[in-house]
Amino acid sequence: MKPAPTAATPGALLAPLTDALLAAQRAGTVAALLQAHPRLARGYARRLLRPLWAVAGDALPHDPAAAAPWQLLLRALLAGLRPDRQPGLDALPEAAWLAPAADWRPLLALACHHGVLRVAKLPARYRAGPRETPAEQLCGLWDVAPSTVYRSIERGRRLLDEALHRPLDGGARLARLRALQHEVYGLVGLATPQARADWHRRQAEHTLAGPDGLATLWHLLHAGDGAAFAAGLQRLAAGLHEDADLEVLLLQAGTLPLAPPERAQLALAEAALQRARGDVAGERRAAELALRLAHLAGEPLLLGRAYGALGRFHEARNPERAYACFQDSAEFLRQAGVPEGVSDPALLDECANTLVRLAWWHLLRNDGRAEPLLQRAQALQDRGPRALETQAMLAQTWGEFWRRSGQLQEALLHKYRALHCYQRLGDRLGVVKAYCNLALIHGEAKDFGRAIECSQHVLEMARSEPVEPEIVASTHLNLGAAYYWQNRWDPAIAHYEQALRIALDAALVVVVGRAHYNLAEAFYRRFQALGRPDDELQGDAHTAAALATWPPEGDAAPAEATRRLKRDILGPSGSDRYDRLLPGEFAAHFPELLAVQRQRAALALPLAPHEQASAHLSIAAAYLAACVKEREAAAAVVQRHGLEQRFRASFERLGEIFQRSQSREERLAQAWRRSAADLLDDAARAAVLAHLLREGMLGRSQYARLAAVGATTASKQLGLLVTRGLLRQSGRGPGTSYRLADAG
Repeated sequence: MKPAPTAATPGALLAPLTDALLAAQRAGTVAALLQAHPRLARGYARRLLRPLWAVAGDALPHDPAAAAPWQLLLRALLAGLRPDRQPGLDALPEAAWLAPAADWRPLLALACHHGVLRVAKLPARYRAGPRETPAEQLCGLWDVAPSTVYRSIERGRRLLDEALHRPLDGGARLARLRALQHEVYGLVGLATPQARADWHRRQAEHTLAGPDGLATLWHLLHAGDGAAFAAGLQRLAAGLHEDADLEVLLLQAGTLPLAPPERAQLALAEAALQRARGDVAGERRAAELALRLAHLAGEPLLLGRAYGALGRFHEARNPERAYACFQDSAEFLRQAGVPEGVSDPALLDECANTLVRLAWWHLLRNDGRAEPLLQRAQALQDRGPRALETQAMLAQTWGEFWRRSGQLQEALLHKYRALHCYQRLGDRLGVVKAYCNLALIHGEAKDFGRAIECSQHVLEMARSEPVEPEIVASTHLNLGAAYYWQNRWDPAIAHYEQALRIALDAALVVVVGRAHYNLAEAFYRRFQALGRPDDELQGDAHTAAALATWPPEGDAAPAEATRRLKRDILGPSGSDRYDRLLPGEFAAHFPELLAVQRQRAALALPLAPHEQASAHLSIAAAYLAACVKEREAAAAVVQRHGLEQRFRASFERLGEIFQRSQSREERLAQAWRRSAADLLDDAARAAVLAHLLREGMLGRSQYARLAAVGATTASKQLGLLVTRGLLRQSGRGPGTSYRLADAG
């Protein structure tokens, strides 16, 4: 047996092995060959026998030194040369033995010469002698000279080499696995579909607790149990995201006769898989498909999980939409009876995960409402031990809560607890996230050596295996911060710029904003220290870029901190940080109460009468805006749950005030909510209205972008909005534009 090659292509691995196996098969010394080279046998087995062991179950020994698996692999490889593309070498038709030279003869000559096949007995054509070799029998059967048979053997060997060096796409991998499975069926004697399904079902149960998730999924798939396959894929996909054979299973699963609930579970599993792979488009496509299928199935539990998956996708891209998804997830899980009256650990974990993710969203806005959510999730944990994944996520989020509360030692305690859980799970992605967070906290605690060590650990893991772009970009931000706090501006700026490049490539809006903010801060600090005029200009540019990145709706704290950055850079207070928990109502109504605070500060000074009146009116307007937000939040809940009759009197009392004080924006928002709810969801409706109020008009392409619809759908919806009296149309053809229809 030749040394195991280092190349990773299947042909480079298989070609020398098949030479040795064919020679040993002909001599009857396969077992001796493997025993003579145990290390090489183990090395080859790790790459070549794993697919066979996955499909073979307990039909073959999982021992690299056993001859049977290698002989079966050899038969399957040779069967791949069949001109009719059928699996197996058993029961070949008589016509194959008598076919023209260019068709079957290379395969038959190669297989018979090396003892894999016996020459067919066709006495009407040729009667072989008792001592004739396979080559001599083929000479008589085909009525050719020995040189012709040996040329067929050589041609068969070349065809086998070509097949082994051919790249394995999804179809080729599926054909290889099916060929192996066919040989196993013959070995075990499974002739009927029912017998095969029963056998696969037993093998799935046998492999469920084993280390090879691919084997479990293969057997569930071929047992015809679509629901079990979807559930198994959801549980095992994260650990198999780098396995190319998993794509084969997904291709086959698409042909299963699954009901909408099972297809929704399958789509959820695929979303988790694509997230682990870093496939942004694939993750979004699978999550949205899961949501559509969950709506079709009408099952609250599936809807809760689907909204949770979509929320996870939007966390680093559209925080407001992520929050809305997590809210919907929590509501549908509540409708499904989770957690009250539920003892199923999986459902309790699902509920705890959703609560933790909602808490995380609040933490990103420094909103103290994260604490009761975390306490509720902790109560679920205390009801009974949750899955390690749930424990890890809860510890991770508690750590962030204590970091933003300024209690860094408590934060480190929880972050290291999360790291320990991820290490026990073997969750490499979780370990990477934990190190990323630890780097940030160690940096804030002025333990810069540990901060840099944790960051470098993440980057080393990212160099060897795929890591989510958000984590890599955040790690560069943390590493840059560790250098920044040591007044080492150059390496800090280099890491911030690397984070910005990664975030821009992956469309991570939140991380892009943070990178611009940190770069502006670093350039201002270097300008302060060294007096380079270009640094001030660079700081101004990144400040403008950060302000353009922060979304106009939602959390206003990052934008406010960015506006104050240059003014406060010479002596910023610790309370000015935008990642510290906010007091009281500031978290829920930051822009409004910030305006109140500014006007109160102005009123403390001597002002002209008209300035005093203006300040008081600004305060009244800010409080009124906060009231409107609370009223609209109540209206959304009432409408969603059909409680209009119960709260009608309360809204009428409020209406007396709002009729006198509602702004144009508020009146329009109500009118559009009443008349356009069937066309646009909340986020799209708000985006279209905000654009119209700001710009005065929009075109079809702008509407399509804001509403996230195609051009045809945009034209149809714009026509309906005109018909319903919400828009006015002007112009024709490409110059058509639309304006708000109200008198304002």
